[in-house]
Amino acid sequence: MKNLLTGAQRPLLLFLLMIIVPQWVAAESLATMLEAVRSTQAGESDSGGYTPSEKELAMAEGLFRRVLAGESGPRLRQQWAELGFELTGTRSESIPMLVLQEIGGGSTQSKFLGKGFFAFAVGRESKTVLQVPHSFADADTRVIALELMARYNFRAAAWNTAPATLPVHSSLPPDLQPPPRKDFMLAFTRALLFEEPESRVVQLHSFEKTRMYSSNARHADIILSGYGESSNQAIGWLSRCLKKNLNYKVRTFPFEVQEMGAGKRMAGANENLIGAVMQAFDSQGFLHVAMSEGFREELRVYPQVQKALFACLGRE
Repeated sequence: MKNLLTGAQRPLLLFLLMIIVPQWVAAESLATMLEAVRSTQAGESDSGGYTPSEKELAMAEGLFRRVLAGESGPRLRQQWAELGFELTGTRSESIPMLVLQEIGGGSTQSKFLGKGFFAFAVGRESKTVLQVPHSFADADTRVIALELMARYNFRAAAWNTAPATLPVHSSLPPDLQPPPRKDFMLAFTRALLFEEPESRVVQLHSFEKTRMYSSNARHADIILSGYGESSNQAIGWLSRCLKKNLNYKVRTFPFEVQEMGAGKRMAGANENLIGAVMQAFDSQGFLHVAMSEGFREELRVYPQVQKALFACLGRE
C-alpha cells in the first residue's frame, strides 16, 4: 500500500498510535516478548501446538485484514482477546511496530498453547513479510528474523511458537506423510493475500549439510524453493541476486538440488500449507529459504553478509 502521509503528518500519526496502543515497550524487548509466549505444551512435534477451529481461523483472518489495513483501536483489541491474543506494540529505533502475542492462561498467566507471535511495522512501504515456522526448534532462524524485522524494510513477520520439529527428510513416502497442522499463521497469510496481493512471503528454514543425501545439497549454503515442481519469478530473481552478491553456494530446488523443497506429494519436498495457499491465490511470491549452519553463523557475525542477504530478500 502507498504511504500517502507527508513528512509533517507522520509525527502526528505516531503520536496518535502511542495513544491508541495501550502499551509500548523498548525495541530490544521484542525478542523477550517472543520468548515469553513460547508454548508450554508437552512434546516437541508439530502435533504439540494449538489447532484453531475453522471458525477461529475465519475470525482471525478478518482481524488480520483489519490490522494490515491500519486499524488498532479498542474494539479490535477486544476481538483479538476473544481469540486469546493481545494486540500491543514496540518502538524500534527506526519505526514503531504493532505486536500480536498470545495471552497466557492459568492462574499466573504463564501457560501458552503456541498460537503464534506477529509483528507489523507501522508506515513501512514494503511488500515483503517474514515467516519462521520452526522458531524454537531452530533458534538461528528466530533470531535472524528478529534482526531483519528490526533493522530492515519488512512489512511484517510471523513466528510459530508451538513445538515443531525441523523437517528434513521424512521416512514416509510423500503420499503417506501427515498433513501439516493449520494455525493462525495460515489465517495471517490469507489476510495478507486479500489485502496486499502483490506481497512476498519469505519463510526462513535451516538444514544440516551432513543430513543431505546428494553431493549438491551437502555442498550448498543456501537452498531456495518456490512451491511445487516449478520455480516462481520471485525465486528466480532471488537466486540471481544472491549468487551475484554473496560468495556462497546458492542452489534452487528442484533444478540444482532435489532436497529441502516445498511441495505436495513430491520426493525431496515437505508439504507446506502457506505455499499451497499462495499457489491457490495464483501468487508468485512464496520464497522458501533454507540456510546451512555455517552460513547462519557467518550471517550473524559479518555485517556485509547481512546487508547483502537482506538487500535481496527485501527488494521492492
